[in-house]
Amino acid sequence: MGSKMKIIIAYDQAISQMIKGTIAILKDHGYEITDAGAEKEAIGEFTSSAKIVSEGIQSGEYQRGILFCGSGIGVCIAANKFHGVRAALAYDILPAALSVIDNNANVLCTGAWTMESDEKCAKMIETWLMVGYNNRDEKGMKCIEMIEQQF
Repeated sequence: MGSKMKIIIAYDQAISQMIKGTIAILKDHGYEITDAGAEKEAIGEFTSSAKIVSEGIQSGEYQRGILFCGSGIGVCIAANKFHGVRAALAYDILPAALSVIDNNANVLCTGAWTMESDEKCAKMIETWLMVGYNNRDEKGMKCIEMIEQQF
């Protein structure tokens, strides 16, 4: 499997040990992942995680980002404050896939507390990474562009 796209993952300290298995599975499947949590001694609160991933997306160094906190809600709210970031919250495969297909999401947010297993979480992430934007929802993308320009 694997992918040519560069992916950055970050998370807060409270759940860092909970997602190590998921990251290991993704790396075993050939994904090029920067584990920003591992690179920072103390990644801090979820807002720091969102900033690291969002700035990686903004710079163009990474094509996709993944954020974890306990529920996924905090990192999603924080990431969406960054221009050019389209963060979506998902806990399962279908909403994760639709976030890209319909809304061209470039950051996936999820909750470590909501995942049943590392394998289920990795499968959701891999699905999200494999699908692409369908370019059919022009009205939706115009709305996103308008939001980005006004805010």
